[in-house]
Amino acid sequence: MSIGEDIKEALEDVGGSITIFRSTGNISGEFVDIESNAQVTKPFIREFFLEAMVSYDTDLISGDVLELMTGGRFMVMNKTPEIVENAVAFFGSVFYKCNVSGELLRPSGEVRSSQTYKKAQAFGSVESNCFALLTEPLFSGDLDTDEELGMIGIQIKELYIPKTKGVQVFDRYQPVSGEYYRVESIKSRRFPGIDVCIMGEDTR
Repeated sequence: MSIGEDIKEALEDVGGSITIFRSTGNISGEFVDIESNAQVTKPFIREFFLEAMVSYDTDLISGDVLELMTGGRFMVMNKTPEIVENAVAFFGSVFYKCNVSGELLRPSGEVRSSQTYKKAQAFGSVESNCFALLTEPLFSGDLDTDEELGMIGIQIKELYIPKTKGVQVFDRYQPVSGEYYRVESIKSRRFPGIDVCIMGEDTR
């Protein structure tokens, strides 16, 4: 038996089960070992950042949304192989917690209001059950203290969303809480499988 198979068996004994959500169908039966850092003091990392060990033959890919057996949905940000004896023994992975779900919409022309007779932007649904992470900018160099975290991102927010959703500039994201955000720009190369969208208030 290989080291990878040994570690996979150990994960099944001591790890927690996950469910992977895909448009082609959910995948279950995998186990991961979650590693949290008790020394972390930054609010975002403590609340939303998890490190995990996953098996050598995992189905997980960057951009997947998964649910832990303890609850909560997370996005897979990356997957790094650990090589032992010239073979992958396991993968180290980073998960970001999804703190919003909502609908992704795209402009689809204009419609005239039957009350005011004024034209307004119409939208068509792209994805009706879209999990993501909506937060203040994380990589602006301003995360050295808790106080600075509370000061940044007053005007803009970032939306971390799986690349498979096909988000485009000027799309609207509407969380179930009811706000409207417009995609102002997209950083597509920060993480494989993840689009990082710069969001502004959508008043269309």
